[in-house]
Amino acid sequence: MPPVRRSALIVVVLALGLVPLVVGCGSSSSSSTTAESGGGGGEREGGTTTVAGLQANDHGTKSVESSGKTEVELDDFYFEPTVLEGMSGEKVTLELKNEGNEEHSFTVDSQGIDKDVEPGDEGEVTVTIPKSGAISFYCKYHKSSGMAGALAVEGGTGGMTGTGTTTNDNSKGPGGY
Repeated sequence: MPPVRRSALIVVVLALGLVPLVVGCGSSSSSSTTAESGGGGGEREGGTTTVAGLQANDHGTKSVESSGKTEVELDDFYFEPTVLEGMSGEKVTLELKNEGNEEHSFTVDSQGIDKDVEPGDEGEVTVTIPKSGAISFYCKYHKSSGMAGALAVEGGTGGMTGTGTTTNDNSKGPGGY
């Protein structure tokens, strides 16, 4: 075999050998991880949980304080952090940043809050941590896709119900949807 053909054959064999490696990066298996309070967010991307009675794409829990602003990412289709914990009755200012490709809202029915945020834009709302337990917030456009979260009293369950287990179902594609 001439050297040029041999080189071409080697390149083809190597390229075909890489295909399984690249394809293997996307997993279609299911796994579960334990939900933790105080997490920074992204370590459970794509997992789902129930918070304050709503199914939510879980992107962590964060403690909030009345001094300063707390950033909340609105993306396609989750809030990060998903659970915001604070002191009972505390008023908190949230800086909403829509990092997704769709219009999203930050809606808290029990507090009369319904703020729309266009892709790439920012908004601001002031919420009140409930006196006890947790209350839900959600995107009115994508609630059925799991875009929900909770305002919860610090030290509680973070508004999560059930066993505290999140499920990561990648069979639906990236992010579990």
